[in-house]
Amino acid sequence: MKRIILFLLATCAVFTLQAKDWTIIGEALENDTTLLEQDATNTNVYKYMGEITTGEFKLSDGTNVYIPVCGINDPMGQQIGMEIQVDTSQVGFGVKYVNPSKIYIITLVDGPDPTLEVEVAEIYTHLYMVGGPVNTTGSGWQLSDALELEKDTADQFVFYYRGFLKYNSSGDEPGSIKFLTSKSSWSPAFHPAGSGNEPLIGAAKMRLDGDDTKWEIPVDGSGNGYYVIKLNTLEETIEVQFTPSDADYPSVVYLTGDAMPCGWVNDYPETMTTTNLLEGRYQWTGNVVPGQFKFLKAKNYWGSCYVSLVEDQLIESGWSYPVIYEGWGETSVNDYKFRISEAATCTISLDLFEMKVRVSYGTTVGINDLENQTGKYSIIGYNGTIKASSPDLLPMKIMVYSIDGRMKYSNSFVSNTEFRIQKGFYIVVLTDLQNRVCKKEKLIL
Repeated sequence: MKRIILFLLATCAVFTLQAKDWTIIGEALENDTTLLEQDATNTNVYKYMGEITTGEFKLSDGTNVYIPVCGINDPMGQQIGMEIQVDTSQVGFGVKYVNPSKIYIITLVDGPDPTLEVEVAEIYTHLYMVGGPVNTTGSGWQLSDALELEKDTADQFVFYYRGFLKYNSSGDEPGSIKFLTSKSSWSPAFHPAGSGNEPLIGAAKMRLDGDDTKWEIPVDGSGNGYYVIKLNTLEETIEVQFTPSDADYPSVVYLTGDAMPCGWVNDYPETMTTTNLLEGRYQWTGNVVPGQFKFLKAKNYWGSCYVSLVEDQLIESGWSYPVIYEGWGETSVNDYKFRISEAATCTISLDLFEMKVRVSYGTTVGINDLENQTGKYSIIGYNGTIKASSPDLLPMKIMVYSIDGRMKYSNSFVSNTEFRIQKGFYIVVLTDLQNRVCKKEKLIL
């Protein structure tokens, strides 16, 4: 039997009728009778979604058979009135130019004067999220800020957003979002199916165009975190999975520099693979040449980068090195680069949760990586105090980062150090004089 695809449409019902067993009968569908599904929120509306063929069909409510009024029988793109059939020879409905590869929507609106309409289901190539949480301008919404969703490879009507969202501290409607079908126009757009704004967490139904309502995340920050949002444009549904988190890792991180195949560019940089977005981990494998590189937080923009803590940091295979966030207008960090000294095939791993970068040439792993010698170094924190110690008299450096990668404290010490810092969640890193990571801890003070 042909699969029937449910479609729920919220409209304002003028009449509320007892549910009927509306069916399509005739040769336009694979089966002689195909049941329409009643809308859960508007009992006057019945829908069928699926393939149809060129051929005649009529409608039945279980008691009477219905045909088009006035002999106008092609309901494609227009509402046609229905009347009870009095003679079996009367002509039914028929779509003249059917594309067998398309999905069609047959909508029946019940009432004293029932109507029927057929539409082709729109297949979108792209969908975009726009709104306060993804706004980078600090003022009104901009189309340039819209983030493209990922299209499902198996279902042409399904799109996903996987990433972090948080209530923006500035700008217009800082907690609201909607979805666009184009990055060059505000319409068409998908909105909540109801008459007003709705919480994003728990969202279920959406509609195309109409009132400019949005989905919202709370101003108190309780909706900040990692989201998996699934949109089905055919069924006009939205499903949301939410994991609370204070982090805000970018969905994609890019590499640029004269050590990279792309060179120093921001429009076509090397794209890193996101290996674990919840933990801020990214990886790239490819061929490098002697030169410098750094990480871009966004394509087509030089203003947000992840860079080295020291100038022209030489990368040795298998070692980890501190990374710091550099935001134009946000931080005063110097634009220091990492440096590669030889041509090779390598894997570059970026960890924004622990704020470090690691490069492995070929399949080689550094056997002298001090990260494995965690027993030699100590970092502890309690009630606003951080203590660190080293087992020898070699100079060490200690750096404290906030969860979003901003430097909060940095100092050098020998043997041990102790200092006060504002209570919060921090990443603490110890390095040697070559800036190689010796110890790291995540502390909640």
